Amino acid sequence: MKTILITAIYANLHGTDLGGRVSRHYWYRWSLISILKVNPTKVICFTSEEELEDLEQWFFEVQGVDRNQLEFKVFNLRESKFYNKIQRIKDVEYVKTWDRCVEIQYNKFFWYDLIDNVYDYDRIYWVDAGLSHGGLFPEEFRMGDKWEKDFLINLFTPELLDKWNKDTADKILVLAKNNKGRYFWANTIPEKYYHNYDRSQHIIGGVFGGTPKNYKRFARNFERQLWQLLVNEKELFMEEHIMTCMYFNEPENYNAYTFDDWYERDEWKGEDVDSKLFYHMFLNE
Repeated sequence: MKTILITAIYANLHGTDLGGRVSRHYWYRWSLISILKVNPTKVICFTSEEELEDLEQWFFEVQGVDRNQLEFKVFNLRESKFYNKIQRIKDVEYVKTWDRCVEIQYNKFFWYDLIDNVYDYDRIYWVDAGLSHGGLFPEEFRMGDKWEKDFLINLFTPELLDKWNKDTADKILVLAKNNKGRYFWANTIPEKYYHNYDRSQHIIGGVFGGTPKNYKRFARNFERQLWQLLVNEKELFMEEHIMTCMYFNEPENYNAYTFDDWYERDEWKGEDVDSKLFYHMFLNE
């Protein structure tokens, strides 16, 4: 089954009006090396013009990644869809200190339109480049004996991709975190956008996808919901907040892998708590 992954590496955004995480240059690179081990047909990684040459040298010449499998595409985030509208709402001084970039979050849906021959593929998924890291996966699943072992996780296998492909024949795959009680993680967009308000699950933006047709429909629905928010609200919402509303409004369109918490918490040890953790969704069971 021909599968394409979309991802992005923009590692120089912290302190700018775009916002972004600190010290992610090698985190994202080693993590993407790990993700490539699911053996997709193709990976398209969006990046900035200033980062392109160094990324290509590191992946292709140092790490020996096949150029036919990984392709970098330059995209200027200030040319993102709705950029001017976003800027009018954005608190720029706050964003300079923040570790998230809403333009990247929203482009997870808009970059679909920049993929050539997308219907040549059976499946298309967004995967965060930094998804493979030790904060989410216990030490028993890490590979190597140097510092990069924190980002090389042995659960990213072809069998994992096969599982995703099987479960997305007619639905979009999403990852849903328990958002109730002690597992509460995040609020959502205003209740008026819900058919029936429900925040019991929080959809995360690290992995989602399915057939090109369903991905396109998902992206168009996201765009419509985002535009309503940009027009009517004075707050910028994360893509996960919007996805959560979309999920509850049309649950029949999604296949959700669910989990309770990101990792085992020391403060709960000894309690009668049987939590399904994030990494459990990646086990070959």
